[in-house]
Amino acid sequence: MKAQLDKLVKHIALLTLILSAVIMAYIVYELSITKESVAKSLVDKALDQVHHELEDFFNPVKSQLKTSSIQAQMKPLNNFTLIDYHKLFVPVIQNHYQISSLGIATNEGFEHDIILDDSGEWLTREINIDETGFKEFWTAYRWDENVVKIDSNWTSTASQDPRSRPWYQGAALKLNSLYWTSPYLFNTNQKAGITVSSSWIDPFNDSLSVTLAYDLTLESISEFTEKIRPTENGEVMVTTGDKVFVVGAPRTKGDENRIESLSFADSVTKQELITVLNAEELDKPFYFESEGKNWWGVLQEFNLNKEQSFLIVVALPEDDFLSELKDSQKLLGGGFLGILLLTFLIMRSHNKQVKNQKLLREKNNEIIKQSKLISTKNNEILDSINYAKRIQTAILPAPKLVSSYLDNSFVLYLPKDIVAGDFYWMHSFTNDKKESIILFAAADCTGHGVPGAMISVMCHNALNRAVKEFGHIKPNEILNKTRELVLEEFSKSEENVSDGMDISLCSLNTTTRELLWSGANNPLWIFPKNEENGDFIKIDPDKQPVGKHVREKPFTLHKLQLNKGDLIYIFTDGLQDQFGGESYKKFKPTRFRKLVREIKHLPLNKQRQKISEAFISWKEEQEQVDDICVIGVRV
Repeated sequence: MKAQLDKLVKHIALLTLILSAVIMAYIVYELSITKESVAKSLVDKALDQVHHELEDFFNPVKSQLKTSSIQAQMKPLNNFTLIDYHKLFVPVIQNHYQISSLGIATNEGFEHDIILDDSGEWLTREINIDETGFKEFWTAYRWDENVVKIDSNWTSTASQDPRSRPWYQGAALKLNSLYWTSPYLFNTNQKAGITVSSSWIDPFNDSLSVTLAYDLTLESISEFTEKIRPTENGEVMVTTGDKVFVVGAPRTKGDENRIESLSFADSVTKQELITVLNAEELDKPFYFESEGKNWWGVLQEFNLNKEQSFLIVVALPEDDFLSELKDSQKLLGGGFLGILLLTFLIMRSHNKQVKNQKLLREKNNEIIKQSKLISTKNNEILDSINYAKRIQTAILPAPKLVSSYLDNSFVLYLPKDIVAGDFYWMHSFTNDKKESIILFAAADCTGHGVPGAMISVMCHNALNRAVKEFGHIKPNEILNKTRELVLEEFSKSEENVSDGMDISLCSLNTTTRELLWSGANNPLWIFPKNEENGDFIKIDPDKQPVGKHVREKPFTLHKLQLNKGDLIYIFTDGLQDQFGGESYKKFKPTRFRKLVREIKHLPLNKQRQKISEAFISWKEEQEQVDDICVIGVRV
C-alpha cells in the first residue's frame, strides 16, 4: 500500500511539472504575440502621423494653385501690371508658409516671378526672351497702404529660357492639371524644394498658353520629421521615391551629424534607417537587428501623383516600448524555475520519508520556507499587471494624435481598475473628393479589469482590421465586419463565449460636416448650436452588441448634416450607471443630459473638467462601478 502511495505521489509531481511547463510556454507565447501587436501598432501610429503632416503640407498648396489659376484668368495676362501681380499672388506667399516664391510663364518666352527674400523685401523678376532676349529685369519694392514703392531696379543675364524650365514643360503636357517636379535647388534663393505647376489657355487670347508655378521649400518637412517622436529613440525620415535624396531629415542630437534637406540618401549614417530604406516590401512592418539592438521598421510610399512620390522611413528600437514585456517574461521564467525547484524538493522529500522521519520533518520545514518564497514571487507576478496598463495605453490614440484629428474635442477616460474594458478608437483618411474623414468611437467591452482589457484588445484589433485590411469606411459596415471578426475568434474556443462590445461609432466629414453614425446599445447625442429646432437630438442605437446575439441583424447607418458649432457626445454606460448621491442611486442618462445642457457653451476642456468633477462629487466615497469613457466634439 505504501509503495503504491509513493508511486502515486511521484506521478502527481511529474504531472504538475508538465502542466507548469505547458502553462508557462502558453503565457510566454501570448506575451510574444502582444509584443508584435504593440510594435506594429506603434509603427502604424507613426506612419499615420507622418502621412497627416505631409497631407497638411501639400494639400493647401494644391487647392490654392487651382484657385489662383482661375483668378488669373479673369483678366488678359498681357494687361497685368505690377500691382495686379502683387494683389493676386503676394497673399498666397503670405498665407502659405510652404511657398517661398512663385512664377507665371507663357509660350511667348515671358516669365514673371515673385520672391520674398530672407530680409522680408519683395522682389520681382521679369524675362521676355522673344522681345528683350536673355535679360532679367529685377525690381525690389515695398507695399505700403495699397501703394507699390519701388526701392531699386537692376538688370542681369538670364541663364535659361522660361519655356525650358521643367515645371513649364511638365505642366504644358496636360492642361488644367497639376504637375510636380522632382526636388531640386531653387535658382532664386538656393533652397531645397519642389515646384507644382498648372497650365491653361488664356481665355482672351487663344494663342497664349500660360503656366503658374509655386515653389515649396522642403525645410518644413525636416522640421516636423525632427519633432516627431513615435518613441523616445525612434527615427523618422522622408526620401524621394527613387531613394536618391533625403527630403525630411531624421532627428539628430547635435548639428555635427545633421542631414540637410536634399542631401544624398547615401549620406545617411544611421544603419537602422539604411536597413528600412532598403526594405523589399512596402507597408509591411518588420523586425530586424542593427548594431546589436532589436528594431521594428516600415517603409511606406506617399504619392503626390503618378509621376512623383516620397518614401516614409520609420525605425523604432524595441527597447523603447517592450522593456516591460521583457521584465514580465523574465519574472514568469523565475516563477517557473521556482515551481520546478518546489517539485524537485517534494519528490526528494518523499523519497527520504521512508528512510528517516526526522529528515522528513526537516525537509518539510524547508518546503514551507520555499513555499513562502514562491508566494512572494507570485505576488510579484501580480504586480506585473501594472505593466499591462502601459501596453493597453499604447493601443489608445495619444492626446496629440486626438487633437490633430479633432482639434476641438475632449476625451474623458476613467478606468475602474488598472486596465479597462472601455476604450476609445480613432482613424483618419481622405475620400475620393480629397475631403478629410475622421472616424472616432467610444466602446465598452464585456466586463472590466483584466478580462475586459483582453476583450478590448481583441475588439480594438478587429476595428483596425475592418478599416485597414478590409477597407470598410461606413460605420455600419465597420461594425458588421468587426462583429464577424470577433465571432470568428470566439468560434475557435470549445466553450460557448458570449462576450462582446457596445459601441458608438462616428464618421465626420470635416469639410461638409456630414456625420455618419452607427451604434450598438450606446446612443448618439447632438446639441445643436442653433436651438430653433430644439437643443437636443438623440439617435437610438441598434439593441444588439458587437458579438453574439439571439437576433443578429445588420447595423443601421444614420446620416446627419451638422452645422458649425454643433456639439457631438458619445459615451459608454459607466458614468450613468455610477451609484452615489444622498439616496445612493444611479447617476442616470437624464442627469447626464441635464449636466451637458448646462455646460455645452463652455470650451471643450472645461466641459471635460465639469463632467469629471460631477462624477467625483456624485460618487463620493463609493466604489466606482464600471469603466467610464466620454468623447465630446464641437463641429
